[in-house]
Amino acid sequence: MPWILNRISVTSGVYRGLLVGEGDPPALEIVVGDESLGNLTPSPTEGGWRMEGEIGTLPLTDGTRAVTIRAGDGTVLDSFAVICGLDAPQDLRAELAALRAEMTILKQAFRRHVTETE
Repeated sequence: MPWILNRISVTSGVYRGLLVGEGDPPALEIVVGDESLGNLTPSPTEGGWRMEGEIGTLPLTDGTRAVTIRAGDGTVLDSFAVICGLDAPQDLRAELAALRAEMTILKQAFRRHVTETE
């Protein structure tokens, strides 16, 4: 069974999610663009693993930034956008990056579904 990360909240600069899958959880990192913001810390909970990590202030820059949560193999498990500043509506490049990250998640889920049904 592949790993599934369900976002619980992003509050006060801390990402929280529930990771569901079999075995020990993979290492997950928080990424903005090509820069890693750090890893998520797992703690066992009923039904999976509670994942938590500091986002920091890097995404809090004028414009729109795509923040992704990905496994060590590059698999994107979650993403969200942070929008700041007066020029935020004009920054379509970051919004496009967020959409691409979402499309990656959808493509991976579709490919998994096709593989499992064959």
